[in-house]
Amino acid sequence: MEICVNAGATKAAIVTASDTITVAEGYEAMRICLETIWRRHGKDADQIEFVIAGLKWADGSPVDPTMWEDWLAAVQIVCGGRLHGPLSCNSP
Repeated sequence: MEICVNAGATKAAIVTASDTITVAEGYEAMRICLETIWRRHGKDADQIEFVIAGLKWADGSPVDPTMWEDWLAAVQIVCGGRLHGPLSCNSP
């Protein structure tokens, strides 16, 4: 599956399901995805807005540090403890 991502006004990057990103980039991607869903639904989904607010960065860390810890735990579960460098669950 390929997804076209807006990488700026002049070019776009094509990402594939096997591409890797850092844990922090994945966290930010999750936040942006939730914000996109919230905007698509007319900004009336209060629960999504609440989550987005907690995921935002302030002074180099998430507003709600528990959400960051939950994110790291989810990454650990998905990757089965095999994290080394960029977020890549495919490595042995």
